[in-house]
Amino acid sequence: MAENPKEVSDRPVIGLEKELQEINEAVERFGDGVPAHIAIVSEPLGGRTTIANEIRRLYGERVTYLPLKFVMSPSSLPDFSASPGDIILIDNCRLLATRRIGGFDVLDAFLLALISSKKLFITTWNMYSWQYLSAVMNIEAYFSTVIVLARMDAPDLKQVIMSRYKPGEIRFINDGVAERSMFFSLVHKQVRLPLKGAEVSIPWIKLNFTLMLRRLPRKKRIQISIEDLIFEKINRISRGNPGVAVHLWEASLEDNVISLNAINETTYSINLDTSESFILTIILSMKSLQEDDLIAIVGSEMDIRRVLYRLVCEGLVRNDDGYYSIPAFALEPVAEYLKKTRRLW
Repeated sequence: MAENPKEVSDRPVIGLEKELQEINEAVERFGDGVPAHIAIVSEPLGGRTTIANEIRRLYGERVTYLPLKFVMSPSSLPDFSASPGDIILIDNCRLLATRRIGGFDVLDAFLLALISSKKLFITTWNMYSWQYLSAVMNIEAYFSTVIVLARMDAPDLKQVIMSRYKPGEIRFINDGVAERSMFFSLVHKQVRLPLKGAEVSIPWIKLNFTLMLRRLPRKKRIQISIEDLIFEKINRISRGNPGVAVHLWEASLEDNVISLNAINETTYSINLDTSESFILTIILSMKSLQEDDLIAIVGSEMDIRRVLYRLVCEGLVRNDDGYYSIPAFALEPVAEYLKKTRRLW
């Protein structure tokens, strides 16, 4: 299950400097003999893979990397004491538990190994799985450092995307005036909750006065570059999710040329029954699952094939070689719908 650290990307990490500093401080505390297990939490496509790769690059041979790739069983849980190095990085920890009777057995065994070990555990979690486990078993009590990856704002998203290209490689086309909806931006502020002490990211409306002034008479106008307008639009549609922003960019880019009109927002009208909402919640919190995994979780009483067929037809779920997941552009609409129907915390 361990993977070669040489596979790590050397692409620069952007917009996650604060989180990496927190991780470095926790590793230093561990070096002083203090328990310092780390949980890294984000929504799907929110940057966990980037953070995990950077940890592997920074700490090299100290790290044993264990990416979980399927729903774990007690027999598939590795012997952590046999791992080389003093840091164990476990990716995709959502696969340690399922919402069924006995679904916490593997997670309980893992947490027992974690608190009994002299090694440092760095773990990554799906936001929605973490919130569920936090509500039902206080999962955060096992980690002295919990890092929730914040959504990014337009300047960071621009850097993330443009770092993949050489200067001048992308051509930005001005094909019309900006949309009225771009007179405001969504920025993502970190707020510390008073009771739990944890930080959460909340959306905040910021008026784009520069863009508004652009519509003044010509002599009084303030110029704003077309590429900044484009990344403002990408930020608004992606809601600051870096992975969704990259998907949107790639879907809009043609022959290294991009324009405002090429960036289109996918809209969804969601109206599901109880079974469909429940299965959609499970897929969202687990990222991707096979049909057999879903049957094992919900039992044989539910017609899983009918539910999956309906969700695929609605464009809310896709089937990739037998693995069911939520498309990037549907992540935010699905999460909003499930929160409104009280399926998510």
